[in-house]
Amino acid sequence: MDSQWVTRHLSGIQPTLLNRISEAEEEMQWVRSASADDLLDAARSTLRIERFHSPFRAMSAIELGNLRHSELVEELAPLFDPGTEMATDLADQIQLQRAFADPTTVTMLIADLVKAAVEKFPAKAEDLKVGHNPGDVLDPFILAANFELLSEGNLQRTIETSVSHKVLMKIEDLVGNLHQTTISFMRGNFRVPEPQGSRKAGKEMLHPTKNPFPGADVGQVPTGDKPERLRLFQVKSKTGSAKGGDGVRLGRQLQLLHETYDADTFFVAVVGNTLRGHRSRGAVERESSGTAVLVGAAALNELAQSSVGGELLLRTYQRAFRQASRETGYSFAEVVASICDAFERDAETDGEGFLEAWLHRATDGPINEQDSRVGQAPLAP
Repeated sequence: MDSQWVTRHLSGIQPTLLNRISEAEEEMQWVRSASADDLLDAARSTLRIERFHSPFRAMSAIELGNLRHSELVEELAPLFDPGTEMATDLADQIQLQRAFADPTTVTMLIADLVKAAVEKFPAKAEDLKVGHNPGDVLDPFILAANFELLSEGNLQRTIETSVSHKVLMKIEDLVGNLHQTTISFMRGNFRVPEPQGSRKAGKEMLHPTKNPFPGADVGQVPTGDKPERLRLFQVKSKTGSAKGGDGVRLGRQLQLLHETYDADTFFVAVVGNTLRGHRSRGAVERESSGTAVLVGAAALNELAQSSVGGELLLRTYQRAFRQASRETGYSFAEVVASICDAFERDAETDGEGFLEAWLHRATDGPINEQDSRVGQAPLAP
């Protein structure tokens, strides 16, 4: 990155962040200048696969990294014994090596975040019956709907569906949080530091050291066609992720970033196949007319600087999820069976069907804990 440009636009920013921006530029420059065989060798050596005659010799690393996973497997499959996973594994690694300078470290980091989330998955009946908040009790009426409408009157299927719902809600939160972290490690990208300050208003104000890029989650070093344009992204998991009033605030922040750094700004949603129905697009564009609003493949390809950006992100998650699954040993089937046994025992103890037993356990309690009028004056109308 040109030192005069850095001095002109990024003076005052923390040295650690400037160092990361320089590293991101070097990571991107490597893949832009490397050959396909350079990228292939990096992937091959990670998997400890012996060198072989490359079918990609006429390509650059960028061209190889832009091939779809299915195309990579098709080219690699004839080079390995039938019935092995070597071609698929190598195709995976090529995409990971294209996405990251150090895919092993990134995968381990993401796997650790996944493992921390898995630890919060329901593991016993109490985890399903009551959430972290004592008032967050499994709804007996929704349970009845599940039993009759979805599970054909089968208790085990009812529990399986209920646990699935709880797990998937946690996975949705997990993946939404993973996007910014994972994308920020991709070649050419850097993570915007969390804003500092004691109040919300202070965290939204631009400050060269405490909050250099308010409104952005991920930064990207200048690209070849615009060598003096920093690129700053506000990243959402999907088009409905932003709250109703967020569009105006984000638009103003993105406009400020453009004016301060002469940056290209982007408001992106990772999942989505159309801008139709985008809740925040209008507000963002009114406040920051130069901000590009992108969804789906258009967003992912811009973030990854690759025509297969979505596959690069998916490959990272697959590797991390697989590793976390092995290391946590979480067994959904065993959890469901254990919780089902607990509900059956409750029903036997109460001498009722499991729905009635849970109805009473979910709604009965000491009157002084259920009625605000007992033991104290009624609340004013």
